[in-house]
Amino acid sequence: MQLPNTRVGFRSVIRNLCKAIEAFQTRMSEPTTTSDDYETFLRLFTRDQFRILSYIRSIVVQPHAVDDVYQETCLELWRSFSTFQRDGEFVAWALGVTRNQILKHWRTRDRDRLVFSDALLHEITATALEMGGEMSDRQEAMNECVKKLAIRQRELIHLFYGKKQSAAIIAEHWNRSVHAIYKALKVMRRTLFECVESKLGNETA
Repeated sequence: MQLPNTRVGFRSVIRNLCKAIEAFQTRMSEPTTTSDDYETFLRLFTRDQFRILSYIRSIVVQPHAVDDVYQETCLELWRSFSTFQRDGEFVAWALGVTRNQILKHWRTRDRDRLVFSDALLHEITATALEMGGEMSDRQEAMNECVKKLAIRQRELIHLFYGKKQSAAIIAEHWNRSVHAIYKALKVMRRTLFECVESKLGNETA
């Protein structure tokens, strides 16, 4: 079987994490919108998108709900960007907007809600801000470690995490057992974990 370009495949994984950008790009027709505003927003958002997504995942449990909240948050960040003080810290402002979107999601879909007090939400937000540097370092280390994987392993990342194909579908395409696919995923995750921890450990040594 001919494998697709893995560089393109890995980029598609990243694109899936910020797919909501395409949604709010179509809503930029307001007269007050300027290209400078959009470029500034996109630069700041691209820099901090993983922290925003990680913050949502730390609070929202259901995967489909994470996707919904993330997309709505992306839209609201753009809609509210005119209120952002340009000399302020974007990620702090963005996490505040994200928190409000999570609360809004809970109000409209109460069945998905877990009990989080306002104090706990504030604490989680503060922790997310404090961990910003660590998360950025971890993401950079992860990117470097992924590049070291074998082509087949990177293709597995592309299919399982990027295209969200099930282990059964991948097993069928690769003529492997489902158990073998899960084992390969387990080995790959452990390899990445050890690589990332090693890189972060060397940086702090």
